[in-house]
Amino acid sequence: MDIDDHKDFETVYTEAVKIWEPWWAEAKTDIKFKLGDQWVAKDKAYLEKNRRSALVFNKTRRVIKLLTGFQRKNRLSLKIDPIEGSDEVTASQLSAIVQWQLQSKDGYNVLSDAFEMGPLTTGLNLIRLYVDYSEDPVNGDVCFRRVPYNKCILDPHFTERNFQDSTFLLFREYLMKDELKTIFPNHKKDLEKMSPKGGDQKYPYVTQAKDMFGNDKFHYDEFWRRSNRKVQILLDPTTGAQKIWPADEKRLSAFLEFFPGIKVLNKYVKTVELLIFVDDELFYKGPDPSGLDDYSMIPLLGFWDPEYDEMKWKLQGMVRCMRDPQTEANKRRSKMLDIIDNQLASGWVAEENAVVDPAALFQTGQGFPIFMKQGRIYGQHLQKIQPVDIPEGLFRLNEIMDKDIMDIPGANAELFGMPENEDMQIAGILAKLRQSAGLTVLQDLFDNFRMSQKLMGQKIVEIVQKNYMPEKVKRIINQEPSKEFYTKNFGKYDCTPAEGVLTDTQRQMYFTQLLQLRALGAPIPWAEIIDSAPLEQKDRLKKAVAQEEKTASEGQKAQLMMQMLTQGMMQAQIQSDIAGAEQKRSQAKENQVDTWLNRIKALKEMSRLENKDLMDVIDFAKNLEMADRPAQQNVVPMQRRTSRMTRR
Repeated sequence: MDIDDHKDFETVYTEAVKIWEPWWAEAKTDIKFKLGDQWVAKDKAYLEKNRRSALVFNKTRRVIKLLTGFQRKNRLSLKIDPIEGSDEVTASQLSAIVQWQLQSKDGYNVLSDAFEMGPLTTGLNLIRLYVDYSEDPVNGDVCFRRVPYNKCILDPHFTERNFQDSTFLLFREYLMKDELKTIFPNHKKDLEKMSPKGGDQKYPYVTQAKDMFGNDKFHYDEFWRRSNRKVQILLDPTTGAQKIWPADEKRLSAFLEFFPGIKVLNKYVKTVELLIFVDDELFYKGPDPSGLDDYSMIPLLGFWDPEYDEMKWKLQGMVRCMRDPQTEANKRRSKMLDIIDNQLASGWVAEENAVVDPAALFQTGQGFPIFMKQGRIYGQHLQKIQPVDIPEGLFRLNEIMDKDIMDIPGANAELFGMPENEDMQIAGILAKLRQSAGLTVLQDLFDNFRMSQKLMGQKIVEIVQKNYMPEKVKRIINQEPSKEFYTKNFGKYDCTPAEGVLTDTQRQMYFTQLLQLRALGAPIPWAEIIDSAPLEQKDRLKKAVAQEEKTASEGQKAQLMMQMLTQGMMQAQIQSDIAGAEQKRSQAKENQVDTWLNRIKALKEMSRLENKDLMDVIDFAKNLEMADRPAQQNVVPMQRRTSRMTRR
């Protein structure tokens, strides 16, 4: 074993535990309040002395379950969306891989459990990513595990929620020998020679140091520490493109002979080094086996104020602010019940030897009997103690304390589905506004949770790129991985983890939105609406709809052909009518021409007559023309004709 490494580990633990141990005590109390262990020892002793029970009216857990239930009900899936202008195919493939990992390995449940036990309860939980080779010895599977508050020690001076400025991280687990053999298959012989050393007083709030039979387990300690490693970066001066050279110096020299314009830059990049101790024996030292250059643990923090100097106050869960009102509510409620019980039987004042069995007086109520010497009670040997009335203000005080348990952390009645207004219509309108206002107070918890979820997505992508071979990727997504799938910088520059629809509630909302858009006239196909509908046996429905659409399409085609044929016939009839009209118009013109020719001939014949005969012919022609007109139109011409004949 490297003595310096073990000494560094011991020094880091000793200094860090001094700061974290007061916070561990507070975090354990937070869990006790959530579980219902809400009385301190001295108060329990007082109640027991007075023959009263330490009753607990646990409203803290109700608030916690409300918020964790809201998160689970509105759970968002983790997918990879391409940045503008990037490769959508690669982003889609990575998104499918991430979805498969989270669904097959219960990643979403682990996230929700860590959210409940971390930000909502103690203030701290971690999600650990690791590669499990039990089912796939070649590629492994990315798995997820929740790390509770009492099994890890962080750098007490870190300020970033993504651990970028954390210099170390400690983690302890208690394992059996067979479990260690699966982790270190090359150390089976060494493990056979080892026996558990027993307790070492480290991690005092971890309780799994022994198995169910009382046998000691091995101490499995991980010591993660920040370090720097030297890398050679290839720079293309013409384009500015950069890439880390992964091979050795000899291959680099051969590469530069073919590309003399490439420049080499020597730089140091951040990384982490992992040391694993089993009962203080160093079993591993090197990089993270999963291939990450960063911590493989994702933090889920509650209310975190790194500017404050005392650790037990600057990191809190939501339970912390509910502890005092919950304690006082228990005390007041217990006192009220005691007063009510005393109303039935508050006790007795008795002289000595006033009853045959003095123990019977202890069984008649909550109060203690008071024994006095003979002759001290005037007029009788036994007297009942009259109980006092319950102050009305005590009930009002209890209501205020119950309300404080919800109001102080930011919850309200609408979050529990209880409108305060008796008018349900008005309350229904205001419920969403009040619910939204209540969640606004706790919005930072949900924002920080989503940040941790996105950080986990980035690390899943990196682990998959470094461990999964193309054959496994093809088996998962049913297609060949794209050319950019294994590009190391793709996850950093070309895509970003984004939250997508996952829960039934959001699918139903998406389905409703599709119906609304279609009602407004959006060209949304029924296939998309059916896919998003919360229905059973969608395949049968889709086949029936497809058949109906096919039949409707064929009917539309036949109807369209009939319309086209009808339109053609109508156009032909119109053209025929137009041709007939043109022919009649042409015939009329010909008749008009013949008429004028006949008139011209007649005029020529008339030119041979004398003037007197000509005038008689003209008057005769006019009279013939007027004979065909209505009578009222012939009046004036006849008068003219009469006058003319008179003149003659």
